[in-house]
Amino acid sequence: MSAAPPRTPHPVPDHIPAHLREAFAWTAGRAMPPHCPYRLGDRVQMHGFPGEQPGHRRTGFRGWVVATVGGTILTGITLEGEEWWEEWGRLDRDGQPVSLWRWCTCCKEERLALDRAERAREQARGQQLDLFTS
Repeated sequence: MSAAPPRTPHPVPDHIPAHLREAFAWTAGRAMPPHCPYRLGDRVQMHGFPGEQPGHRRTGFRGWVVATVGGTILTGITLEGEEWWEEWGRLDRDGQPVSLWRWCTCCKEERLALDRAERAREQARGQQLDLFTS
């Protein structure tokens, strides 16, 4: 029986913070296939929802893509340095606008701020929606 070949670190893009460079380099996985929508070092976000399993699917996260461990499963690290594994279809590019209609647990504060701003705009325009309630 032969021993497994030694692991080699992944190349670390310059935009990865210094305190996370080691975690990024040694995250498990292989290079991404050409058909993958993400590349090494891409910023991603996964939204978490209350009814999901405990962990990142419930809390959500922001992080970077490092490698792949299957046909559609990517690995990476979060902004806090935790390793994650997730199907690429559940990931969004980081920086997408927050949706008022998507009730994820991770964007609650941003959603509340957007809702307050929308209500302030309505009040500034003087909308009188109370006239139409019975």
